Amino acid sequence: MNSDLDPAIDRPEPASNPDASLYQPDGDSPEAATPSKLGETPVEDSRSYLVYYGEVGLKKGNRPHFEASLVRNMYYGVQGLQVTGIHRLFGRLRVDQRSSGDARELENRLSRIPGIVHFEPVERFGWDLEPVEAKLAQWADEGGFESFAIRCRRLQKSYPLRSQELMVRLGSLVNQRSKARVDLTNPAQEFHVLILNKEIFLHRRRIDGPRGLPIGTAGRVLHMLSGGIDSPVAAERLLRRGCHVQFIHFHSSPFTDRSSVEKVTELAELLSEHRMLTKLHLVPLGVLQRKIVADAPAKWRVMLYRRFMLRFAERIARQERCIAIGSGESLAQVASQTLANLGVLDSTVDLPLLRPLLTYEKDEIIQQAQKLGTFEISIEPHSDCCGYLLPRNPVTSARLHEIEEVEDALDVRAEFGEVLDNIEVVSVGEDRSKSN
Repeated sequence: MNSDLDPAIDRPEPASNPDASLYQPDGDSPEAATPSKLGETPVEDSRSYLVYYGEVGLKKGNRPHFEASLVRNMYYGVQGLQVTGIHRLFGRLRVDQRSSGDARELENRLSRIPGIVHFEPVERFGWDLEPVEAKLAQWADEGGFESFAIRCRRLQKSYPLRSQELMVRLGSLVNQRSKARVDLTNPAQEFHVLILNKEIFLHRRRIDGPRGLPIGTAGRVLHMLSGGIDSPVAAERLLRRGCHVQFIHFHSSPFTDRSSVEKVTELAELLSEHRMLTKLHLVPLGVLQRKIVADAPAKWRVMLYRRFMLRFAERIARQERCIAIGSGESLAQVASQTLANLGVLDSTVDLPLLRPLLTYEKDEIIQQAQKLGTFEISIEPHSDCCGYLLPRNPVTSARLHEIEEVEDALDVRAEFGEVLDNIEVVSVGEDRSKSN
């Protein structure tokens, strides 16, 4: 496979990234000296964000690998936004951006990168408290809150004031300027102070990320993207668990229109944008479906469709070095997804079948699709492959030996070969690895 299509996993070290010189591994100690001279007052033409990760920091001996993967993914995602560096700071990362860069777009992209729990736009100061107090006074004068709390973490213990002393001093200032009351339990506004690497970081806003693991750390998965509501949500769950996902879509061309192809391409682009460059495999199943309709009992059609889809998926997955196949199936949601039928489908291929939504209710899936931004696309009408010549009474309790007998009676070698000959492969996800 062309490594350019898998920026999240095919570059084993940060140094192989064209922008790796911007990544500063500042050490695990809060007292560590840093190449970026973090104790100096920052220049005025830049802004910074502190990025926090969760599971990445729990990987013990594998933590450097996961952290480096997250940094590579971040660089890929923020290309073109005038990011000048990503620095490692004792269990967190600092992202620096020129003031002329698009802050809103940077925040939007960071909020979609798996592995990031949350991040904070921070003001950076040296150890002199006067600039910190001036900024807090400015925020206090802006008002807009009835209660507040000062939260302070002093990771650099050589700083002369203790955390409690800082909170009292700064809290008094905010109270006097804003007239808001102190509420340490449920404040309307929180101000956070972090002392680390001979700097004071100040922030008042936190933005959530997707959490999970960096894309590429769990291996490659070929995901079956149908164009419905479920499969894009399932793909998102796989991405958040560290899978580098390629997509496969089955359509009934030439017997139906290509509306599902257009929809799925849009969904794949949305899921991949600013995250990875990957592939979408488009498989025209129509000629094989026509043969099944003509020569197999009607009640077996859907199960036969699904089993042949899995066979094509496994073939492509092995070619692309994917180690599993993903699906948006949910237990007992439709006839083909009963427990008995899923067991028969599992027996079709040797690769593992991953079903992230197996126990989700439909309402939960819809809520996640709406939050993800795929719902409005998914509900647009399209020609569904599995809905092509759908039988009135599909089998719901399939037995393996029964469907194998039906398959043995089918001669689909010519149709199988024709489908293989007409598979299309398109790239999705904009490549920013060569832009700045």
